Amino acid sequence: MATGWIREYADMAESSDGDPVPIPMEPGKDQTPVTFTTSSASAAFAGTTRFIAVNASADFHYAVGETPVATTNSLKVAVAAGPLFMGVRPGHKIALIAAA
Repeated sequence: MATGWIREYADMAESSDGDPVPIPMEPGKDQTPVTFTTSSASAAFAGTTRFIAVNASADFHYAVGETPVATTNSLKVAVAAGPLFMGVRPGHKIALIAAA
């Protein structure tokens, strides 16, 4: 069984000149970790969430949506790649499944 960690973000960072920087602004809000072998979904993202970071203890596939179901045909992420950052919609969830 693998574990996935999800951190939600509301804003992008800014430079000292006030220009947007393409990284999320800390502090983010951590969700309760998701354990998965088969497809397991996170809690719904907060109403202010626009971006998330996802990391896991093992390679995984993922899907995002209102009621997502990840399959081994979903996009695969190698744990060696480090955290995955993506834009999301409030109220959506991310589902993770162990890579085959």
